[in-house]
Amino acid sequence: MSLRMSFLAIVVVAASGLAPACAVSSAHEPALVGADENAPTGDRSSESLTGDVPVGSTLVATTNLNLRSGPGTSHGILDVIPSGGSVTVVDASPRSGWYHVRYAGTEGWSIGTYLKRASSGGGGGGGSVTWSCPGSWGTTQASDGKYFLTAFGCWIDASGAAHGDSGDNCLPSCLSEAKSEGLCASGDTGKACEQRVTWFVADAGRFGCGARVKVTNPSNGKSVVAVALDYGPACWVERNVHEGVLDASGRVDRYLFGSDMGAADHAAVQVEVVSKSTPLGPQ
Repeated sequence: MSLRMSFLAIVVVAASGLAPACAVSSAHEPALVGADENAPTGDRSSESLTGDVPVGSTLVATTNLNLRSGPGTSHGILDVIPSGGSVTVVDASPRSGWYHVRYAGTEGWSIGTYLKRASSGGGGGGGSVTWSCPGSWGTTQASDGKYFLTAFGCWIDASGAAHGDSGDNCLPSCLSEAKSEGLCASGDTGKACEQRVTWFVADAGRFGCGARVKVTNPSNGKSVVAVALDYGPACWVERNVHEGVLDASGRVDRYLFGSDMGAADHAAVQVEVVSKSTPLGPQ
């Protein structure tokens, strides 16, 4: 029997007395200062990053690494990326060795000497390490792009009928970003914003608020582009199925699979980050 994991998460969280993940602030305060970007070359990783990197690529920090507001040590620290933490490339070309990246929804700059390209894994039969979710929700993109699709949120179908998940509060954590980027009107509630966008996903912790991802059902070749509007799902959902999970609007689910999916359905999709200029909807 299919379970909508967003609904299940709300039930479990309500029982525990904790707030739902999608209502948690995306703000990050640096808990420490990362490695000295001006350290001698000998103190740095042999895998130090140089040259252009495709937009949307995943990079990994080789030590605790500062995420700064600009390309240089004169700029303030926005956050500290933990050793082994993943970031997404925002601009292909570095500036004096600094890369414009996104970490846990925050865009900033980190020096390439403490960054390396994410390993694509190896071995036959898909035996690579594909996902990581040690905290509240995932912040590391699956190295092979594989996820299980689930349904959540409030959305409008092709005929104009409204739908919703009774277990979801339809209050996307990326609401302010969606308004500032013109996806939603300044006066929209969270529900109205989701219904206006209708092609959306969560996982903003992995991809960043406002990121656009192409989601493909490999079994039938159907693809859709959606925008990240919320955080979640909870890491315990992913640990239960041993796979990364992509929460998506029911319209995304129904276009790709014909019905709302839950993590227990193991509805496998391939996900890749695409340009923000890519139109939302079927491709």
